[in-house]
Amino acid sequence: MSAKSTHPHQYLLYEVTKRCQNRCLFCYNVWKEDADYPKRELATSEALSLVDKIACEIDCKHIGLTGGEPLLRKDIHLIAERIASKGITPILISNGALLAKQTVRRLMESGVRDFEVSLHSHEREVHDCLAGRSGSYDEAIDAILNVKALGGNMSLVFVATARNIAGFARFVELCALLKITWILFNRIACGGACIADFQALAPSPSQIRQALDEGAPLAQRYKIGIGIGVQVQPCLVDVSRHPNLRGDFCPLNRIADGRTYYCVDPAGNLRMCNRSRIILGNLLEEKWNDIAYKKEVREFADAIPEFCADCSLAHVCAGGCKADALACHGTLEKPDPYLERWREEVRKR
Repeated sequence: MSAKSTHPHQYLLYEVTKRCQNRCLFCYNVWKEDADYPKRELATSEALSLVDKIACEIDCKHIGLTGGEPLLRKDIHLIAERIASKGITPILISNGALLAKQTVRRLMESGVRDFEVSLHSHEREVHDCLAGRSGSYDEAIDAILNVKALGGNMSLVFVATARNIAGFARFVELCALLKITWILFNRIACGGACIADFQALAPSPSQIRQALDEGAPLAQRYKIGIGIGVQVQPCLVDVSRHPNLRGDFCPLNRIADGRTYYCVDPAGNLRMCNRSRIILGNLLEEKWNDIAYKKEVREFADAIPEFCADCSLAHVCAGGCKADALACHGTLEKPDPYLERWREEVRKR
């Protein structure tokens, strides 16, 4: 039997498929920026073997099932069931289009209790525009209601763009009506399908500050927590001023504490995170300890752009998302393109 991983890993993402009904303007899937990215998708038996190998080699607590849209795999309940049988918590991350009541019930019988659904506005037209498909808003609302009706735990993912950021406070009010207790606030990333349009789609720091200043107190009143899923650099936006916001920096900067964010793609390839296109190796063919701690991971984690070197938070923030920096600039010597875009507003600490 293989030895367990060198470090514990609280969370692992498994992109079970590339397929998706939506065409989100902000989609960061790495295969959208790399036409040569491996196209294979594991068969059911291979996916179950992958879960077995993960459970054997990694001290993992949670596996997020994502994609693409994971429910486009007809065997997703079998994968979730295998994960749960190993004492690992499966989390279903979905656009909601296929979360009918019978699907939710079947997933819950397979061990899924936690669901994340994307909802990007309180307005149907805004959400449908960002998701790239008419009707996606109504499907997401139905999915939320179905999960809540059957007693599942529901979190919402809000991707903040220039097109929806002004309505964040109203979005929080909708969440209160839906009895949501957790929102993941993701500033748009510069990767995948949106690299070319990132400058037009990204909200300014002042827009983010205003949205949080209006939305966070409302969320606190309604007992809704807000997590910052895509970091906003603290030199641009200080999220610590709101007590119900939980913000953090890239966990790759602190590999030893177990808060890394490794990702497995549809072919079983291991990447450092769901936004990095660097393939470290294949988990079905190689051992975790042989590929997860390669020098590429350490070099990636240690990289700090020159612009940020004299900042007191450089060791934790490191200029923002380095996967975005690599996707946009082709180098880790420059900071996250969001910071690069708004560097004239930076207040170094």
